[in-house]
Amino acid sequence: MQWDAIVVGGGPSGLVTAAELAGSGARTLVLERRTEGVQSRAGTLLPRVLELFDARGIAGRFVERTRRISPYPFRPSHIWAGFHPIEWHYFESRFGVTLGLPQNETEALLWDWAVESGAQIQRGVEVRGLSQDGDGVEVETVDTSGRVARIRASYVVGADGGRSAVRKALDLPFEGRSGTFRGIVFDAELDAPWPGGRINVDNEMGWVRGYAFGEGITRFNIVHRDRRHAAKDDPVTLDEALQCIRDVHGTDYGIRSHRWASRFDDQMRAVPALRSGRVFLVGESARIHYPASGVGMNFCLQDAFNLGWKLANVLKGTAPAETLDSYNDERLPVMRELLASVMAQCALQFNFGEEGVALKRRMQSEVIPQPDVQRKLVLELCGLSQPYPRPPGSHALAGCRAPDIDVLPLEGEPLRLTELLRRREFVLLDLEGYSGQFDALPLDGLPVRRMQARLGRVPAELRGVTGLLVRPDAYVAWAGTDPAQGAAQARAELGRWLRGLQP
Repeated sequence: MQWDAIVVGGGPSGLVTAAELAGSGARTLVLERRTEGVQSRAGTLLPRVLELFDARGIAGRFVERTRRISPYPFRPSHIWAGFHPIEWHYFESRFGVTLGLPQNETEALLWDWAVESGAQIQRGVEVRGLSQDGDGVEVETVDTSGRVARIRASYVVGADGGRSAVRKALDLPFEGRSGTFRGIVFDAELDAPWPGGRINVDNEMGWVRGYAFGEGITRFNIVHRDRRHAAKDDPVTLDEALQCIRDVHGTDYGIRSHRWASRFDDQMRAVPALRSGRVFLVGESARIHYPASGVGMNFCLQDAFNLGWKLANVLKGTAPAETLDSYNDERLPVMRELLASVMAQCALQFNFGEEGVALKRRMQSEVIPQPDVQRKLVLELCGLSQPYPRPPGSHALAGCRAPDIDVLPLEGEPLRLTELLRRREFVLLDLEGYSGQFDALPLDGLPVRRMQARLGRVPAELRGVTGLLVRPDAYVAWAGTDPAQGAAQARAELGRWLRGLQP
């Protein structure tokens, strides 16, 4: 059997990619090297990812799972470079919160979703190499029994982390630098003793963040002034972690045991391109970096949502293969912006000298609270600092996140925009009342949902907009202000993505 797509790696980005493909009808196989779950490093889901989950009808699963860990799962603020709070109310979304959910819990939910969507998943299978030609990709695998197999697919997605076998098989450069300092992640057996379940302390001895991370577990992220140059493979002892916490917090909170501890560093590396022929890289297979502000997994998931619908449409024959180039064109600049942000945050956060502490105190009191700074940082944390490439002369919304809006259809019940996206289709909204400006567009058989509607509330950026085209990943593809030109403009934009609509 030849698969439509093989996804290498069953972590968050691989599972989302698989769910997007299989949910659109593609024969999708996930190969996961691990046979058991691993300890969780990542632990936050941010508003933009929750919007994307809502666009597939699964956001509630993550809220409910987080509620089992914390009686009140919603965090109304976040951190940037250790500075707190970055207030989510500056991000206009019904999901203006952080969910503190361990990555292994997120993986379990995404695993279920991928299987429900029709993906097949094999555990204990490692990729040893691949080769590609004009028609597909052959993947060589070995399982835990030592059995070697060769599997063929039309496309392959590498989602297998920082040591990616797919990236290595492609012989792509992984350019960057080695780590300059090390931190500690420490899961203590302790009910978080602070209001709201989290705390950040930063002084001349270092930085320690603590937060609820499971039933009876508090996670500490630690960068200690005198322990940040320890060897990465040195085991983290209970005594070392407690001394670090005491040095920064002034107490060890009576901790006597822990579940897990490890070191991490600020190594930073990235590939020069996210695509090589019929093979794509998503998430940490394409970059590694210090986990600044805990946003890394969120960017990985957005890679998957960007690629999934495009690859599915190509496989279904509704889109030309050239549309796949947009994955690299759109996500590579986001990756580079992320890495620049990480470097800036590390430079600010981990300078524990007298001048560095003075700078941070000044930033915390005078700069970070400014509304314009807050608005910029919430966009940066969500990976929305810059629009995707767009045609010259486009509306300012084109290439940007679609606003969180309520849609009042001419027929039927009111809906959220994210509810309209759950079939992984484009949504074309005629907001000009009864003009029927898009009625003559030949959309039969294409993944486009056409609707006459009004908006329940009109955000400032949508004032004057009479036609709106939203992509399956909740980005604006086109916005128009002249109904006389709306059909031609919408057709031209859809023609960039779908067959049969080119002039």
